[in-house]
Amino acid sequence: MTEAELLEQYEPVLRFAKSERFFPMAVDSYLERCALFPGGPLGVMESLAHLNEPLAERIGKLQSEQHYLRFVNKPLNDSDVWVWWGVLSGIGLAGGWFVADWPGAESVFVLSLMAALVIFMLASPIRLRSIPAALAALLFISLGVAPIWFFLRPSQYVSVEVEYLVLLPIYLIGLFYLSVRTMKLILDHVLPEGPGLIMDMLSQATEKIAREAFFQYAEILEKEPAPLYYGRVLNETDEKNNRWSILQYHFFYAFNDWRLAANGMNHHEGDWEMIAVYLRNELPYAVLFSQHGAGNIEKWDTVRKAVDRQGNATSHPVVYVALGSHANYSRPEVIRSPSMYKPGRLQRFLFRIDGLIHYLFLLVNPNQKARQIALKELQARGTNFLADDAFIYMRDETDHYVVSLPLEIASGDGFRVGLQGETLKEGVLKSSSFLKRIMSDRRTVRPAEKVWRRVVLNPEPDWVQYKGLWGVKSMLSDESGPPGPKWDRPGKNQIGVRERKRWGRPLEWLAELEELKH
Repeated sequence: MTEAELLEQYEPVLRFAKSERFFPMAVDSYLERCALFPGGPLGVMESLAHLNEPLAERIGKLQSEQHYLRFVNKPLNDSDVWVWWGVLSGIGLAGGWFVADWPGAESVFVLSLMAALVIFMLASPIRLRSIPAALAALLFISLGVAPIWFFLRPSQYVSVEVEYLVLLPIYLIGLFYLSVRTMKLILDHVLPEGPGLIMDMLSQATEKIAREAFFQYAEILEKEPAPLYYGRVLNETDEKNNRWSILQYHFFYAFNDWRLAANGMNHHEGDWEMIAVYLRNELPYAVLFSQHGAGNIEKWDTVRKAVDRQGNATSHPVVYVALGSHANYSRPEVIRSPSMYKPGRLQRFLFRIDGLIHYLFLLVNPNQKARQIALKELQARGTNFLADDAFIYMRDETDHYVVSLPLEIASGDGFRVGLQGETLKEGVLKSSSFLKRIMSDRRTVRPAEKVWRRVVLNPEPDWVQYKGLWGVKSMLSDESGPPGPKWDRPGKNQIGVRERKRWGRPLEWLAELEELKH
């Protein structure tokens, strides 16, 4: 049996969440839209040495890891818009002055500033979903505070008795109501955006970049209708003379938009994931799943397999791909916890602040029912509210989560790629039960075909040897593009990069995951 036939026999079925925007694609299509940049002095020297060569040829000749790719290269702030804004504002100011003197010019000036704010909100590369809510909160505050002058100066139209015994109580009640509503608006829609806003300000893969990456990927799908995996077969013998065949299925995604898709912990251009099927003495033994730079193992007997149209179980494992992050799971799962993997300190701090904000708001929540349900559930579990996972179970009366912790949604209720058969027997979750409607109903574009296109990495293409990043380099390591399937991220005080254990020493990776499992 050839390598291609062996890979096809066990190739996985991937099930994605409903609102997933990125699917396994060809590396060549990604590289066609990328620009390569040096990330250090060695990178600069190598870039100059191969300056006039096409990227597809150049990338395999680079020896150092001091390079990174940038997928989104379009300018996000269109200068023509600002030019037109300036011209129209000037004409408007002149016209306002001519028609109504200073009042007319001042009115046009205010309208011009409002137009500039709208343009900035649309063009800004950072998260600004909180701005409309902040403006609404400002309006509420203005409506609540503005009438104060009425009670600080005598009125010739209203008697003192009516003013202070009738109008003042009505005003105070209205002011209290507006204050509570304003606080709720701020805590519900402004402050929860704070962690993501800070991450976007530090990141090179902001929400604006994520959306632009989606548009570029949608254009690629028009020419590349079939999802693709890169297959690889390794044959090894262990100390007990067991013969192993390791079938690796590498998936490349143009973007990881976990934060935008499910309030996750990171964004980055490029994303490499994999599934490995281990055969021992020609019999399937286990399936290994990549998850956030690490992995998990499932013995073959307990792995879910696709069922053909005749109702028979096949040799194709069913894999549930998490929304945005593309981590792989053997079951449909939804995980709500910052401890699902080890994020950076800044990320953990921001999400803990997010939880504390919501916890404090529960104490003064105008919705009595929501407050009681959430606090009773928190009390029943005996959770320390300072712990990382203190708020992951808190829900309101509509069964929605109170705290916007990151969600790992491997629901499988969206696009499905692989062997087509009795799909209803595989099991799914409803991702819309865990997401806001704006997230679960967001626009997506899916591949036109539902069967795999496969490429065997034998011989290896030049891009496998590329040691740099497959996305933009960021101040935060989790926001930087990943290294390729063969190479690992450089550690602290480490010179150069090392080969991934799962690439060059797959039996060692299997042993490690088996030890963690037990």
